[in-house]
Amino acid sequence: MFYSILFPTREQHEKPRQTGEPACFKDLNLDQIFDPILKEKKAFELEGFFYTSMHDPKAIVYRQDIMRELEDDKLRALFSGFSKTVYDLGKYMNTVRSSLASQDGWHNNYLTRGRMLDYAERYCRAVFSLSEGISTLTLRSVGLRGFAGYLSTYCASESYTGLCSHVKQLRDELSTVEYCMLIKNGTIRVRKYEGQVDHSKQILASFEKFRQGDVKDYRHKLAEEPYAAHVEAAVLGMVAELYHDIFVDLNGFCSKYLHFDDEAILRFSREIQFYLSWLDFIKPFRQAGLSFCYPKLCNSAERLYNFDGFDLALARIEYGKTVVNDFTLNAPERIIVVTGPNQGGKTTFARAFGQTHYLASLGLCIPGREAALYLFDNILTHFGREEDLSTLNGKLQDDLVRLQELIDKATDRSIIIVNEIFASTTLSDALALGGHMMNTFSTLGAPTVLVTFLDELASHGPETVSMMSMISENDPTKRTFKIIRKPPDGLAYAIHIASKHGLTYEQLCGRLRK
Repeated sequence: MFYSILFPTREQHEKPRQTGEPACFKDLNLDQIFDPILKEKKAFELEGFFYTSMHDPKAIVYRQDIMRELEDDKLRALFSGFSKTVYDLGKYMNTVRSSLASQDGWHNNYLTRGRMLDYAERYCRAVFSLSEGISTLTLRSVGLRGFAGYLSTYCASESYTGLCSHVKQLRDELSTVEYCMLIKNGTIRVRKYEGQVDHSKQILASFEKFRQGDVKDYRHKLAEEPYAAHVEAAVLGMVAELYHDIFVDLNGFCSKYLHFDDEAILRFSREIQFYLSWLDFIKPFRQAGLSFCYPKLCNSAERLYNFDGFDLALARIEYGKTVVNDFTLNAPERIIVVTGPNQGGKTTFARAFGQTHYLASLGLCIPGREAALYLFDNILTHFGREEDLSTLNGKLQDDLVRLQELIDKATDRSIIIVNEIFASTTLSDALALGGHMMNTFSTLGAPTVLVTFLDELASHGPETVSMMSMISENDPTKRTFKIIRKPPDGLAYAIHIASKHGLTYEQLCGRLRK
């Protein structure tokens, strides 16, 4: 039985979801990725879906299959229009139900009942239109086929057909309501229409002889919502006394179908936006030639990889200048140590590693051409922080305290990303502390990315992979932002930088001889 388009079972759907940003978001710039989506789709309240990673591979594949299918423009357009219409109607009906439950005539009146009839009619049209559209398509994913089956059964149910029939009946009855208003000295009187002359038609007929071709229509279309709701409600109250049976039928309709909107369909209208919003978000990246794929999720870290991956937050700034990178980890490899010149893309590479794993855990397509990623239990990050003077600790102590907290939380199923640690101490102390850290990470066995200025850590053991940010062959002072497997050779960069600024030994000697 279909329940949710985001979760294959009701039990998974009802599990608690995270309402605030996970701790890793700021370090990985995931907030910069999701904030624009959540802001644009604020009405749908999608935060809990984007903030809660999943650890069940079947649930992730369930989402991946749905998103693959929604990449079809026709299908996506069909669901997009339906989603907004029905979700908005659900919100409106919450207000209507509250008003009809009130003892206050200001809210509980025939104007409110008329709104409910209007919402019910729009709901019936939207559901019928979607059902008709889906019936012409061949759906492949378990989730969308489940929803299509549920919708078909619902449209054939007595509750839906009875609703549609009663809406049509009331519309037909209300179309027979005709009345006249006499407005004088601030008083309105209402009576049935009894064939009185329509002066507007007489006026148009009188001026018809002066018409010379088509003319511009200056009539102004009034908004649906009333400007003076209390006046309209009072007029409707008087009309209801003139057409007692019709308005009694309207009262009965509102009582019988107060909760006409189906819970599963309302849930679908909100949850489908999780997929639609992500596909809309990545569309410009794809148009710029960047690749997205659906990764394989691995329960073991025997072989992990991502080809042509990139930092999605950074790519938002300039689509056309994004540099893609690869990584591969083959057992016993677990730790990627990234070295190289400053501003060479090392931290960006580390962020991309974390981003792709998190996005994959949501069942989303990720930046990359092909990928196999780890099914983690948590993403733990250690990035630089400004020194907190309130703790009376130095920068090194703060780093060590935070590192210990990270290690205490970590398991062999965690993803660990550490960026430029121990920069505030001497080289010898940094090497000693770095060695202890590498020993701990090696024993733990969790996939890890370590960005460091300590070249020695890149050859710690068989579990360690050395990667390096590259420079231009023609100009060693220029960064290519490519990260490749390569032993560190940091001394070369110091020579190139010194040469650029005329500070090599030979350059200095040459100037001194002059």
